[in-house]
Amino acid sequence: MIDESKFEDLLRAIDAKIRQELRLRCEAYTPDFRMPEVFNVLTALLARQATLAIELTSAPRLWNGHSAPLFLRAMTDVHITLSWILLDPKERARQYIEHGLGQAVLEVEHRKKKLESAEEDAREDMMQMIRAYESWINTQRWSFLVEVNVDAWSGKTTREMAEESGILDFYNYVYTPFSQCAHSTWYHVGRYNSSPSESPLTGQLWVPRIVESPSDVWNLSLVAKYLDKSFNIFDEKALGRAPSSRIRDWISDEIEARFGSEQDEHGGSIGVSG
Repeated sequence: MIDESKFEDLLRAIDAKIRQELRLRCEAYTPDFRMPEVFNVLTALLARQATLAIELTSAPRLWNGHSAPLFLRAMTDVHITLSWILLDPKERARQYIEHGLGQAVLEVEHRKKKLESAEEDAREDMMQMIRAYESWINTQRWSFLVEVNVDAWSGKTTREMAEESGILDFYNYVYTPFSQCAHSTWYHVGRYNSSPSESPLTGQLWVPRIVESPSDVWNLSLVAKYLDKSFNIFDEKALGRAPSSRIRDWISDEIEARFGSEQDEHGGSIGVSG
C-alpha cells in the first residue's frame, strides 16, 4: 500500500491540473457577443466535465463498480452533448438553453402547485426556493416567455446524437454499459446486488447482496481519458487548433514519478484503500 499523504498530494495535483487545463481553454475562447449562447454553453459543458472529473478523482473510495460508473456515465453524456452541439453551435446552444429554462419553469409551476397545500411553517422556505428559481430564469429570459418542452432537448435520442457526431462506438461501448449502472438495470443489479442461492432447496431464488468491489485506479484512467476527449474536441472545433489535452498521460507520468519504486515493490500496481 502506498503512502497515504503522497497519494493525497497526487490527487491535489490532479485537481490543479484539471482546473488549469479548463482555465486555459476558456481564456483562449473569444466570445461572439452576437450569439453569447455559444460561449455560455460550450464553456459551461467543459466546466461540467471538469467538475465530474475532479469530484470522482477526489474520492478514491468511489473508484469501484458500484459508484464510478455513475460519474463515468455522466461524463459520457456530457461528451456526446458537447460533440453534437459543436456541429452547429449557434442553433444547438440556443436550443440547449431554451430547453433547460423550460424545465426550470416547469419545476417552478409544480412547486407553486404544491405551495397551495403546504403547511404554514413550510410555506416561507418554499417561497424562497421558488423566488430563487424565478430569479435565475429571469436573468436570462422572462419566465412567461419561456416555452416548456418535455421532450428530449435535442429532439433526438442520445444514440442519434452520437451517430451524427461520428462517435457511435463511444456510445455503444461506453455510454450504454455505464447506463446499466445509472438506471439500475438487471444487467448491473444482477451482478452487483444479487446472486443465486447456494441451497439446493432454493436454487431458483436469488438472494440480495452487496458485492465487495475494491477501488480500482483504472477508473481514474477512464476519468482522464474522457476528459481528454472533451478538451480535445473543444480544441479542434471551438479553438480551431490541434488537440492538446494529455491529462491521462500526465497522470500516468505523475504516478510513475511519485510511486515508481513502490509499484515495483507491490507487483506493479497502486493499492487504493477503500
